[in-house]
Amino acid sequence: MRKEHFLVGLSIALYLFGHLALVWNLEPAISFFYVTSWWSYIILLDSFVSWKTGEPLFLNRSLPAVIIVSCGYWCAFELLNLRIENWFYINVPHAIALRYAGYLLAYGTVIPAIGLTAAIASPLLGRIRVRPVTTPRSYPARAISCGIALFLLTLIFPGYLFGLAWVFATPLIDGVNYRAGYRSFMGDLERGQIGRLLGALASGLVCGLLWETWNSLSPVKWVYTVPFFERMKIFEMPLPGYIGFPVFGVETVAFLDLFEGLRRKKSLAALTLCGALLTSVLSFSLIDRHTVFSRTTPVEQLLFLSRKSKDALLTKGVRTNLTVDTSLLGPGEAQRMRLVNLRGLGYENYLKLEVHGITSVDGLARLDETRLAQMLGEKNLLRIHIYQSAARPH
Repeated sequence: MRKEHFLVGLSIALYLFGHLALVWNLEPAISFFYVTSWWSYIILLDSFVSWKTGEPLFLNRSLPAVIIVSCGYWCAFELLNLRIENWFYINVPHAIALRYAGYLLAYGTVIPAIGLTAAIASPLLGRIRVRPVTTPRSYPARAISCGIALFLLTLIFPGYLFGLAWVFATPLIDGVNYRAGYRSFMGDLERGQIGRLLGALASGLVCGLLWETWNSLSPVKWVYTVPFFERMKIFEMPLPGYIGFPVFGVETVAFLDLFEGLRRKKSLAALTLCGALLTSVLSFSLIDRHTVFSRTTPVEQLLFLSRKSKDALLTKGVRTNLTVDTSLLGPGEAQRMRLVNLRGLGYENYLKLEVHGITSVDGLARLDETRLAQMLGEKNLLRIHIYQSAARPH
């Protein structure tokens, strides 16, 4: 029990640290609020699993491999987002080491979080039985073909069928699992077992709610640009988008089944790890180039600040624009800083506006979509709408 008590204490300490960093504007810890929140959740749940079974599910020697595979798994969706453009990131750390560490540790939570939540939820629902399903021999081929077809439709019609990005992997992976003889949802249904499927659905919904809650509190966050649903948001997520979380839970548990099957053989486990690592490395560069909208900027590099203002901020422990208290600035400096920090617009985008004489939120509010898009060099008008809405509060 000592190990479990230690893990619970660590979980609570990590969670409190993240929130205190947020309250006290501690840099660079404030940039990792989302990460500390998720890892506190993972540690807490795995301590419960360890107490119940005697062994943790993820907090063991395989954890580094799980983090890398989880990161690679999520990065596959980041690559798909380059096509569908449904979200972008704001206020990411300017230092590449901190930024990439943040990507790895944040994306590395996906599989452990959903896997642990499902592991706890599934036994509670395991008593629910259904009539055994008779599976046709063609199921694997049909499921895999369906998944590939849905994936291609997502790529061909991203403006309309972007929702399929959260559907295609379920039949694809479950079909592969069934054919390979790994654990699969279809195999469960053949035995009349539906508890694991319900647990996976529940885990996706629970984790989805936590994703959106902690993202809404974090200064480093993603912002959704989902067509047709911009005015129907709870936190950052459009209301219909919450339907996708349970589905994502199912495909993530299916991927975990695949991963468990592959790592029975050392050669396949090594191949999976290398594939995840390469996918992550490729994705990080592309995320920086296309999905990151703004980065933090060190106070010393904010050219519109006087030496006196910079010294005052540095004395207060302020290191980047993320935690600047505008009451310490002169009126002209304050209006510029409010523009920099408007919805995570960022200093680099501010400089693009400054060239055209726009140095305040009011000035941005007077621009139309086309003009603002031209100034920022931004083709996605849904992103432009985010900043126009922020500058024109109702």
